[in-house]
Amino acid sequence: MSPTKTLSEPLWWGLLSTAHINRALISPLRASKRSKLVAVASRTAEGAQTYAHKWRIPRAYGSYEAMLDEAGIDVIYNSLPNHLHAEWTIKAAQAGKHVLCEKPLALSVEEVDAMSAAARRAGVIVAEAFMYRHHPQTLKVKELVESGAVGKVHLVRGSFTFMISRQDDVRLDPAMGGGCLWDVGCYPVSYTRYLLGREPEEVLGWQMTGPSGVDEVFAGQMRFSGDVYAQFDSGFRAPYRAHMEIVGETGALVVPN
Repeated sequence: MSPTKTLSEPLWWGLLSTAHINRALISPLRASKRSKLVAVASRTAEGAQTYAHKWRIPRAYGSYEAMLDEAGIDVIYNSLPNHLHAEWTIKAAQAGKHVLCEKPLALSVEEVDAMSAAARRAGVIVAEAFMYRHHPQTLKVKELVESGAVGKVHLVRGSFTFMISRQDDVRLDPAMGGGCLWDVGCYPVSYTRYLLGREPEEVLGWQMTGPSGVDEVFAGQMRFSGDVYAQFDSGFRAPYRAHMEIVGETGALVVPN
């Protein structure tokens, strides 16, 4: 597969796993005029075939390697557990595939660097699946802030919490990259960095760990240049909350969900 295709050519997609989050992508892919969902891979042939039949996906592969070896697939959606993101994104890039990887992209700076290097060498694109950055609401908020609608921004606040009741939830497993900061706290952090267009100069935070040792509650602060401050919280021990607030000298924006 040549990593470069013209805008008139369709992109053939493969799902790397049968994770529940795939459902968020299947319908948009089918609604797209350019994207075609053609394959799914699982750890077993039976699991892949069952999933492919349920979701009407033409091809099923009984291993992740088998799908990466398929020349007719252009883009991989990596929805594997967090601790497998780096390994399989790198393998997909080495196979000449573009990758849309679920967040968090990786669990360490070293992994991110390795993924970036693999993408550069292969000439492919690796992107973290923060869909909110492409949502019309987000684009409008950024436009308003940059146009001075709230004046000079001094404070950004964000929250993302929900309850986890099952103790066997994968998000509570430290070996699989569990924890609320990786799972949902990354959203207000990413949103703030995107909105301000720069990286924080100072970061601090506090966590409350659960029986497994992962952070089940996390609260943090970030300081940016220009006297801009940010506060965020995330967690698995509170009702559903998802919002951002941007406070400026002349106004404030509250962004739900």
